[in-house]
Amino acid sequence: MKHVRFRLLIAVALAVPVAVSAAPAVSAQAAPAKLPVITTFAPGDFPESLAVDGQGNLYASLGFIGEVVKVTPSGQQPIASLPVGAGLLTGLAFDPDGNLYVADATFEASPTPPGVFRIGAGDAVTRVATLPADSFPNGLAFHGGYLYISDSSRGAVWRLSPGGKAAIWLQDPLLAPKVSTGIGANGLAFWRGSLYVAVADSGTIVRVPLTAGGNAGTPVVTAQAPLLRTADGIAFDVRGNLYVTVNDNRLVRLAPDGVLTQLAAKNDGLVYPTMPAFGTTPATRTTLYITNGALYNGMPDIVAFDAGIRGLPLP
Repeated sequence: MKHVRFRLLIAVALAVPVAVSAAPAVSAQAAPAKLPVITTFAPGDFPESLAVDGQGNLYASLGFIGEVVKVTPSGQQPIASLPVGAGLLTGLAFDPDGNLYVADATFEASPTPPGVFRIGAGDAVTRVATLPADSFPNGLAFHGGYLYISDSSRGAVWRLSPGGKAAIWLQDPLLAPKVSTGIGANGLAFWRGSLYVAVADSGTIVRVPLTAGGNAGTPVVTAQAPLLRTADGIAFDVRGNLYVTVNDNRLVRLAPDGVLTQLAAKNDGLVYPTMPAFGTTPATRTTLYITNGALYNGMPDIVAFDAGIRGLPLP
């Protein structure tokens, strides 16, 4: 393949599972015959990430074309366009003030360095972080006024301070890619004082406790299984269940007791799912929205899954 972005994404899909020393219990749960479709995108747009604002509007990063799109009941509205070079737009996250942040993984072939941008009032776009050329900023999550950024190529998590300074918060072999063109640290989510990281290549969920000073504690693997191989985005509900979109056409739930349950698959309407995000209105708090990237075939879209449990509120 000619483009770096395709080599990276295909490597994830073909990665060999890591042996599991203590496999978690696995079960399956029947899903609806077909998950309802909220909106569709053009073939090749590749919706890579998803975020929901306080009013319940959905936002998708269209990875390969470099657009961020707002989705409302009246339709789609592009709100920002960024240069992606040979890379793609990745993670999305809202800060407590309602500003939307997007990660831009331009890759080394681009003259524009990778980093993170803020989309503020009037859809004004401002670069807030510039990362080294060999970085792959991917998942985003806010906690305590800081923005945390997974770096899929370095096996690291960056932290952006409110003052705009970005520094590596944690770099660890547990977060590193397992193949030379693979993807390590990916989706990020916080739960009870710890950062949880989905590691795509190794099919693991890693928990990183925060110390009293906000530094990274010792990372530990909380789950590792072939069912999690190519894990991408993650989201918590209020009971501590972690929902994982797995590029290999699966939605998986990791319970606090370690039990893994497959909630939906290809037959239910998952086509290279990339990111889950809960609704934020009273009527949609149990609705888990999922972006389908449809990287190889099918139609990219956003579908909805009723988790039956309210999602963790926005920070």
